[in-house]
Amino acid sequence: MAAVAEAARNLSCVGAEPLAVTDNLNFPSPDTPTGYWQLAMACRGIATACGALATPVTGGNVSLYNETRLPDGSMQPIQPTPVVGMVGLVENLERVTGLAWRQPGDAIWLLGVPLDVAEAPADPRLGLAGSSYLERIHGAVTGRPPEVDLALERTVQGFLRQAIAAGVVRSAHDISDGGLAVAAAECCMASAGRDAQPLGAHLEIPASSARLDRLLFAEGGARILVSVAPAHTAAWQELLDSAGVPAQCLGVVVDQAELSFSQAGTRLLQVPVAQLREHFEMAIPRRMRQAAPPPER
Repeated sequence: MAAVAEAARNLSCVGAEPLAVTDNLNFPSPDTPTGYWQLAMACRGIATACGALATPVTGGNVSLYNETRLPDGSMQPIQPTPVVGMVGLVENLERVTGLAWRQPGDAIWLLGVPLDVAEAPADPRLGLAGSSYLERIHGAVTGRPPEVDLALERTVQGFLRQAIAAGVVRSAHDISDGGLAVAAAECCMASAGRDAQPLGAHLEIPASSARLDRLLFAEGGARILVSVAPAHTAAWQELLDSAGVPAQCLGVVVDQAELSFSQAGTRLLQVPVAQLREHFEMAIPRRMRQAAPPPER
């Protein structure tokens, strides 16, 4: 369900209406109880999400028995991996948006499930279970993933497409793998053209009793980061009020090439965009160097 929702969200972020799905189901052996359950539940989840978002499955393929035999003779299955591709329709190519920040001074808004606040319980639609943060930082692929709110997905995505068509949104980027902090970093990195100075962002995290790693890296919640020009503030607020979409203003685009987060006046994070880009663009070469065997003597 989350994979279908994210595919639709990516289309909505450029202003396209989601139309149809093709899928590629990569799974281990269905001859085991666990493998059979994974495949059956994934198919059910895709069907449920496609029904809710009105995006029929027009084709696809299945790859099963994806396992590796370990030295002790046991079989190591892959993680269940339903890949979803979705096609959409853009009515007006002049109103297509991208993920890059466009101008300093633009307000940065969070659409969808808001960040946790001190007086509210943890929202089950957000979480670190099954997240990239949990896997990369703690080496664990475990936990109950966030609940998928398909009704909220429809509402948020429909509103965003309407706002893009009205010309009041400068940029839009869905929050998925890595959560809020990674999405904001991607917007900063994308803002640098071949010869242009990248734009940065300053985001203010609301006071909260929630853990900082949850606030910065939790996934889920039908969430999208958008930037809005000051000149369009009134039109944007009018659209928000009429649609009833949950939204938070978190910060502003800045002309300094750095990404920063603060909370209650305390700076939590400050990273140059150049450093973000270096880590991002050199990820594969860095890992290949680490995996290379030592030279022969």
